[in-house]
Amino acid sequence: MYKAVVSDLDGTLLNEKHKASPYTKETIKLLLKKGIKFYIATGRSYLGAKEVMEEIGLKIPLITSNGARILDESGVEIYVNNLERKYVEKLLAIDYKSFGNDIILNGYSDSNWYVTEDAHDYFYAQKPERKLYPEQISFGYFSKKNFSKIFFLGEHKKLLELEKEVKRVTNNETNVVFVNERSLEIFSKTCNKAIAADFLLKKDELTLKDAVSFGDGVNDYDLITQTGLGFAMKNSIYRLLEKLSDIEIIESNENDGMAKKVREIFDL
Repeated sequence: MYKAVVSDLDGTLLNEKHKASPYTKETIKLLLKKGIKFYIATGRSYLGAKEVMEEIGLKIPLITSNGARILDESGVEIYVNNLERKYVEKLLAIDYKSFGNDIILNGYSDSNWYVTEDAHDYFYAQKPERKLYPEQISFGYFSKKNFSKIFFLGEHKKLLELEKEVKRVTNNETNVVFVNERSLEIFSKTCNKAIAADFLLKKDELTLKDAVSFGDGVNDYDLITQTGLGFAMKNSIYRLLEKLSDIEIIESNENDGMAKKVREIFDL
């Protein structure tokens, strides 16, 4: 019945070490061999998502930046929905450090990841095996960029307070979501993973109802609830689980939950 799978990366397809397990890699190969389409829809930048796909050995279109940007198999941009300039300016006018001096401002512009301070130690502590790090640029240079998304990293309690200010200054006219407890992300109101997945599926003469989806963050909510069959991971952020009612919760990413469910659904 289902002809495609759309999966998030971190916290879903990838394990707690941000790697695809041998079991997951084999599952994807079996899926493709059976003629089922496979898509990735991630909050990562293109380069971050491409790194994972190369490790798995895949060459597929990539939905990045929570659906704000899609690049084809060759890395050519085929879809973009950047955050409007007026909202970028409102966000950058926030005194975000007043909510927590450890909060770090980030932005994705094209395929680039930028920060405005030296945050190497923070990123290394979160993910020691990291290969890609953001480029540090001045706030003035940062403020001139166009962004697919802007996000703040820090302690969850502090980000909860910052979230209120973000929604106030943008008048609730942007998407403001927690991808995980340490990442508050802002992107276009007319942008989400479901819209981007629909764009790719239509190119293959499919619809969202033909697809099975998996995710663990609030940025996965639209995708999970609009595809023919959607699943949330056991390790999902609490806000996603609170929003879902009739969606099945599957095993965690640490236990290959996504791959196990894919094998069950498609009899692999």
